[in-house]
Amino acid sequence: MKRFALFVLVVGPIVYLLAFGLMRNARELPSAMIGKKAPDFSLHTLDNKTVTLQSLSGKPVVINFWATWCGPCLLEHKVFSEANKLYGKEFHFFGVVYQDQKENVEQFLKEYGEAFSVLLDPGSKMAIDYGVGGIPETFYVDTKGIIQHKHTGLLTFSHLQEDLEKIK
Repeated sequence: MKRFALFVLVVGPIVYLLAFGLMRNARELPSAMIGKKAPDFSLHTLDNKTVTLQSLSGKPVVINFWATWCGPCLLEHKVFSEANKLYGKEFHFFGVVYQDQKENVEQFLKEYGEAFSVLLDPGSKMAIDYGVGGIPETFYVDTKGIIQHKHTGLLTFSHLQEDLEKIK
């Protein structure tokens, strides 16, 4: 009887934690950045212009971390291209290159067109500051510089539209 009770006390919580963990969707885990001031950045565009978060006052900012080698990022590229055409006057759209080379990005943009302003993040410093765990990840920053939402994984146009409402 003591062995059974010990077994239940030891194995029971382990089984519970495993079951709870396996039932949760990792993409739905909240970001520690939500509700906090977005880390400022100073990155260069492909044509070597400097962009900082502080310089973008007045409009909400959408920051997408992406790479040319990322399959879902290719699908999102079309989404951001359309969104920038429709909402570019209301929002700033930026694509931050994640662990990729400038030459690859230039070739990618020649082939697929420019969906947003591309920022180079050598050493992934900005990605680290924002807590990026993988790509694609998209952050929504309101006009006060507060991160209001984060979307992890492939972003559809309808998701993007819903997410933009959160930072208007």
